[in-house]
Amino acid sequence: MDVQEPRTPSHLDAPVVRPMLRAVLVCDIVESTALVEKLGDARAAAFMQRHDQLMLQAMKLCHGQLVDKADGVLALFERPIQALDFALRYQRGLYELGQAEGFQLKARTGIHVGDVMTWANHPRDVAAGAKPFEVEGLAKPVAARLITLALPGQILMSGMAQNLAQRAAGELGERAGRLRWLMHGRYRFKGVPAPMLVHEVGEPGIAPLRPPDSGPKGWREVPLWRRPPVLAAEAMLLVALAGAVLWSTFRSEPAIAFAERDWVVVADLQNRTGEIMFDDALDTALRVGLEQSQYVNLYSDLQVDRALQRMQRPGQPLDRQLATELALREGARAVILPTIAQVGGVIRVSLEVIDPKTGVTVYSESADGRGVESVLPSLDTALADVRGRLGETMAAVSADRVPLEQATTPNIEALRAFSLGTTARYKGQAGDAEALFREAVRLDPGFAMAWLRLAFLRYVEGDEAGTREYLAQAQAHRDRLTRRELLFMEGAEATLDDAPRAVERLRLLASLYPDDYRGRYNAAFFAHFDLLRSEQVAEVMAGTDVPQNPQRPSAVYMIAAAELAKGDAPAAIALFEKSRTLGMRGSLRELIDAHASLRQYDQARRVAGQQTAVGLPAQDLESRTFEASLPLDQGDWRGARSALVVLKVDGIEAGATAFALGKIDLMALSLRAYAPDAAFSADLHAWVEAEKVAFASSNAMNRREYIFRLLAGAWMAAHVGEVDYARTLLAVVADDPQTRVYPFNASMARVVEAEIALAEGRAPDAIARLAGDPGQGGDIYFSKAVLMRALVAAGDRKQASRVASWLAENRAVAFGEPTYTRGWQLANVAESNLALRAMARLAEPGSAEAAEASEAFANAWPGAGDSAEVARRDAAL
Repeated sequence: MDVQEPRTPSHLDAPVVRPMLRAVLVCDIVESTALVEKLGDARAAAFMQRHDQLMLQAMKLCHGQLVDKADGVLALFERPIQALDFALRYQRGLYELGQAEGFQLKARTGIHVGDVMTWANHPRDVAAGAKPFEVEGLAKPVAARLITLALPGQILMSGMAQNLAQRAAGELGERAGRLRWLMHGRYRFKGVPAPMLVHEVGEPGIAPLRPPDSGPKGWREVPLWRRPPVLAAEAMLLVALAGAVLWSTFRSEPAIAFAERDWVVVADLQNRTGEIMFDDALDTALRVGLEQSQYVNLYSDLQVDRALQRMQRPGQPLDRQLATELALREGARAVILPTIAQVGGVIRVSLEVIDPKTGVTVYSESADGRGVESVLPSLDTALADVRGRLGETMAAVSADRVPLEQATTPNIEALRAFSLGTTARYKGQAGDAEALFREAVRLDPGFAMAWLRLAFLRYVEGDEAGTREYLAQAQAHRDRLTRRELLFMEGAEATLDDAPRAVERLRLLASLYPDDYRGRYNAAFFAHFDLLRSEQVAEVMAGTDVPQNPQRPSAVYMIAAAELAKGDAPAAIALFEKSRTLGMRGSLRELIDAHASLRQYDQARRVAGQQTAVGLPAQDLESRTFEASLPLDQGDWRGARSALVVLKVDGIEAGATAFALGKIDLMALSLRAYAPDAAFSADLHAWVEAEKVAFASSNAMNRREYIFRLLAGAWMAAHVGEVDYARTLLAVVADDPQTRVYPFNASMARVVEAEIALAEGRAPDAIARLAGDPGQGGDIYFSKAVLMRALVAAGDRKQASRVASWLAENRAVAFGEPTYTRGWQLANVAESNLALRAMARLAEPGSAEAAEASEAFANAWPGAGDSAEVARRDAAL
């Protein structure tokens, strides 16, 4: 009998390892072995069946993924609040199950958040006894270390997991009110390089709610001063301290370890004058003064509000004690406590600098004046001294310092109106904010910061005329803006007409003031969406994925969107999921696209079901366009067209604008252009003529998109043979500055010129308009599809095959390229699949390459090989 050699697994057998950010939960029942001995085998088996039902039901309710339950439970959750929800249900369920059986039943639970690597085992390995699913990564042993530390019935969480869970505690409903959140201090764990904060969450009566004991695998980090050798040394020092009493009279003032770019928290103003006009106004002036510094990072009002919510103390006055606690929790290095008091005829403004670690005032600066008009100059003087005390050179203070009366307004009432308007804006009360800013400029027509806030409100509303009017007012008084505000104004102004300058000014703002997250986000946003420079996003956004950033979820989501546009779908998905863990809500369209680009359609639909409407018809309509892209990506052209019909009807019912509905029409026409029906030409002309009318009266904020639409109409006309009409449309926009400034328009114009050349049999001219190494940048994804057809027409099938391969391999670019906001994503998706067909046709007949590409196309578009769209493309090849 022949003996076969053991089969050596090839690289094709290796499981696909997927990195992801997850909440890892590990728990086990206390003294489970003793429990079996006590109950006996039969009763223990029945009990374990009830236990498994309890555990699996809780897992399902909390959307967990069970990995293993051999020695306890190992599970993954998308968010820490889900892991905590499961742990609470499980602990209560065990408590009730134990009572029913007549004994105490408790579990230890550990929850940590971190990156894990997951893979599915091969079915033959599962059949041999392996688990279907494997999980590895540092997060797993950290969670395990937490349960070795935990007391019976105790749920221990790492600092990151607790922070994220407490933010979302409201999702637990009425149970949230019964919970206790305790911090037990910093612990070290065997095998974990750095110490970590350990928190407990639990219900009184079930959870122990006391610090866990140290053990061989986890021990509390004892402060140096409490260690035995140090205690002995302290006793010896008592004698020496007695002799130091006299010296203490002459000791120097305490200092604070403050370094460049450290964070400060500003407490609420202590107003002891009885004058209400100082409330809010001086808080704002102090913030404006500190924000001028390139040395100090200042917690914004929004950051403070978010931190208070995490501390479950929202809306409480930020007095000395609470500000110190907040600073200690959030890692700020100093607290500044402002006070204004009136003694006799003198008004004194004081600034105390407090070390949050000790709660001690390390120094205080003050300045006196007479009358209301002296308050801002006094605050200015005290603030300059404080900046110097924190270590900033006086040369730097002088270089960027604009006097507060000039940077804001000498009119205290106007400053108070501005402050109240800013608060209303944070609360989403745009109407109230606008009325208050108008009052501020009425009281002081030269109040440039108030004019600038009015311009921002108009920009958000899409009111170009109002935006330009208020920006002009701010420009007229630009000498009354701080350098930070001036850079932001110049960037905002340029977004209307000159995107490259907008990005340049916003990037300068981000480099000079790293804590200005609005500048960094906007620089990344316009670089990505307007200039197609997605590679710049990670650089601009470096350092924004930090707790101090109040818009951290949006920042991570922005970075993820750029990764998708660059073609790295797995990296994008990991970042998208992280942003969701951090609390990202609303549209998840880009995450849906990322899964679709990897043909993970089930995951894409799952994410789609988790989107939430934002209440803006255009945005809600945009977030649903996956309803057309998913069927199209699977070869269902009819399903895609039907979905667009539904979207338009829903958009009309929701009150979407003609501008938003025009995008849906463009998507539908772009699909019909691949196999035009008898009515296509008439429908195309009707849509284009309506867009031309809208373009003629469009403002700068919409003009760039109208240009792209007209260029898309020109391409469709040329593609179906209407060359003269295509040339006419191209001429309408060719000389518009926004055609040249915006890369997606400039590239689409070259695509139209190439398509016209192809229609006229001038393939070399078409290639000349589009030539270049695919993937080198400068052109939109769709331009490579037209280039491939031009190369085929010119007889260069080898180079055409290379371009087709690039199109098929870069599906993430097809889905993630920002031109999808202009309605051209469906054409990209179609080309990413038709490229597989082209690879099969362009390869050597009968070759392995041809067979592989044919199989890939058949798998991607099952049953679509005989469609009119595919047949027309085949004819072109």
